[in-house]
Amino acid sequence: MKTKVILILSLFTLNNLFSQFEINGQYMSRGEIRHGFQSLAPQNFKPGAFISQRARLGATYKHSLYKLNLSVQDIRTWGSVANSAIDTKGLLSVFEANAELFFNKRFSAKIGRQTIAYDDERIFGSLDWAMQARRHDAALVRYKDSTWSVDAGFAYNQNEDKSKFIQYSVANYKTFQYLWVNKVLGKGNYSFLFLNNGMSYNKLDTVTKITDSTTIYTQTLGLRGEYSNDKFNFLGYFYYQMGKNGVTNIKTSDLSAFNFCAEIGYKPTKSWLFTLGAEMLSGTSQIDTANKVNNSFNPFYGTNHRFNGYMDYFYVGNHTNSVGLLDAYLRISYKMKNWVLSLNSHYFNAAAPVRDMKFPLEYKARDSHLGSEFDFTVLYKYTDNVSIQGGYSQMFGTGTMKALKGGSVSNNSNWAYLMLIIRPNTKMLFPRSGLKM
Repeated sequence: MKTKVILILSLFTLNNLFSQFEINGQYMSRGEIRHGFQSLAPQNFKPGAFISQRARLGATYKHSLYKLNLSVQDIRTWGSVANSAIDTKGLLSVFEANAELFFNKRFSAKIGRQTIAYDDERIFGSLDWAMQARRHDAALVRYKDSTWSVDAGFAYNQNEDKSKFIQYSVANYKTFQYLWVNKVLGKGNYSFLFLNNGMSYNKLDTVTKITDSTTIYTQTLGLRGEYSNDKFNFLGYFYYQMGKNGVTNIKTSDLSAFNFCAEIGYKPTKSWLFTLGAEMLSGTSQIDTANKVNNSFNPFYGTNHRFNGYMDYFYVGNHTNSVGLLDAYLRISYKMKNWVLSLNSHYFNAAAPVRDMKFPLEYKARDSHLGSEFDFTVLYKYTDNVSIQGGYSQMFGTGTMKALKGGSVSNNSNWAYLMLIIRPNTKMLFPRSGLKM
């Protein structure tokens, strides 16, 4: 009898232990053909074609007072390592490694490597489209109740642990502090964001010798609001940036920039959604030589692939400290059983004058029109957590786009992809369509 009791207690203990563990995984593979992706295709340019993938495995241990989270991921392009070679490229890495402490039902703190994403991910986003995604080494203090969410975050980075001062040289921010406040009010959702972003910066003397190192700070603050009912959806946000900006690693300038967006969506039936909007990110004039202020807005750590066209011509590792962007767009989405189809169209203009280099001795402006892009996307839901997605995008660039990014306006610039996505325990949401599967 005693042996049976011990066995039952042991099984109960093991069951209780394992019930607090959650294993999760993710797999995504994408084949792409790129011909004029991120910039116009030059003449006699052959398209690139490749297949990349991400495989992620994570585990979470939950306790009433704390939670531990760890995930690793393997990122690779098919064939980048020979089939019989030892993999020494460091493709396997830690994606998340963090702990969260629960002080009570409303207050908690999360520290370690983690994703940070808010609202529609314009300033802070997980960048889940990119195989490597985005994560931060940071500490967060959180408050959450039925309608309020408040996050205060902090990060401080260094190359390695040293007993003496060393200048931070990783292509990353040195430090940041931010506050995000969100309020759900009926059918509305409203947010405030403040970000103080610090970048490492080298000071030079007259003979280009580094004399000192410091950190320069940019402040971003803004409001975002969204309201939706059965038929309509209204979205708007405004962000303003000020402080100092590092134009290069050795040159800074004062910063005054903004980002504005207004959008309206109409859903005549459960299947159709029409969205009309415009977004402006301010830029710096190439002909106003008297202006010493940088007016170029930087969306920093957002999932910028979701905005301004899927061909990533703007703000996806590019177009910073440039002439900005005015993007007028129309999205049409249609849902039918397990299918979602979407057509996005963009009309791009520079937000600040672009210099016409046909007149090298004069400061004349080119036409502001940069081009038009059309993105067709189709998604098929195979199961609740498995989907197949594909798309084709076409860019029609102008001479002003060529002046900014190079390439040829007469050559065909397009991009196509097909991918498989498996995300257990995750609801499928079609990108930027607002239609849930």
